[in-house]
Amino acid sequence: MKFEILNKNNLEDYIAYLKIAMKEEPDKMTAEKVDEDGIKSRVLDPFFNRTASILAKDNGRVVGRIEYHFYGCMQDGAKMAYVDWVYVLKSHRHRGIAQMLFREFERDCERNGIDQYYLIQATNEEASRFYGSFENASRSEVPLLRKHLKN
Repeated sequence: MKFEILNKNNLEDYIAYLKIAMKEEPDKMTAEKVDEDGIKSRVLDPFFNRTASILAKDNGRVVGRIEYHFYGCMQDGAKMAYVDWVYVLKSHRHRGIAQMLFREFERDCERNGIDQYYLIQATNEEASRFYGSFENASRSEVPLLRKHLKN
């Protein structure tokens, strides 16, 4: 397994992975289609460069990814990370790829002095088993407010 940060050089591999994921499990995706032009422009956009994606590649093909960003709290100086997305293709699940992606992510957290990270957990049984295996982590159900600013 090889790990790479998403960039303009591996963008086509990433898009191919998204197309497979979208075809296999459209109900687990946050978009309705793969916006190739939008993705190509976002990977070069400085705003989106604050978000990192680590790609898991098996034999040159992207089979999983973890996407996250770092931020800090002015009041107490805490440095945190938020995991936006974790997904491994169905054909590659139960091989430890998601755990490896989290280890790569945690290494980046250590390099950047991150104090803690969090994510909104998926609620399906497979995800619940996965997150239940984390050591030194707590799980809770937290009320969430989400307001869309654009339609």
